[in-house]
Amino acid sequence: MTAAEPRVRVTTNLALGICLILLGTILILDRLGLMPASQLLRFWPIGLVLFGIAMVIQSFQRVDPASTAPREHDGLGHALVWVIVSLVVWNGFSLGTTVRTDSSDTANVVAVMSRHQRISNAAVFRSAEVTTIIGRADLDLRKATVAPGDEAVIEVFTLMGGSTIRVPEGWYVDVRATPVMGGIRDRRSEKGDASGAPRIVVRGFVMWGGLDIRS
Repeated sequence: MTAAEPRVRVTTNLALGICLILLGTILILDRLGLMPASQLLRFWPIGLVLFGIAMVIQSFQRVDPASTAPREHDGLGHALVWVIVSLVVWNGFSLGTTVRTDSSDTANVVAVMSRHQRISNAAVFRSAEVTTIIGRADLDLRKATVAPGDEAVIEVFTLMGGSTIRVPEGWYVDVRATPVMGGIRDRRSEKGDASGAPRIVVRGFVMWGGLDIRS
């Protein structure tokens, strides 16, 4: 390879492009019914690894000080802004909320650039997964049953979106989810006692978004 020939440089823009390709592929597989998006989105930390590797490699690459090309972080910032704005606008003009009711002991709510609500009337509710990416997800457990002293686990991942978990009055909710530039709020007026009330454990991450717990 001569000096005049272009070569591929590992940059944060490259990492961003790879992440967008992977996200688009996941959404296509979900729309075609080949694989649920929730099964693949649980591997979202891979995106952080790609960005970290790109930043480390880029720091060792030589940059020609005489070059007049735009700075790398400027291009990345513009790309991120356009992606976020486009997705927010898309979500804002999306159709109404998709509502589904079921009686299974597990629930899976995925809202990617959309709005989904799941109402559970399970006789014995055990677990749920709530995944929200630039959208809104609502898990309603007010018709579900958890035996006093038993425990149900809800895994939450929210990125630039909002999630709501609705539980009956008197249930005890143990919030262990980690907010990253986001917020987790328990807006209930009455909260159950941990000693004998039905218990819900909420785990996961809330990044650039919010999680509300309501009755």
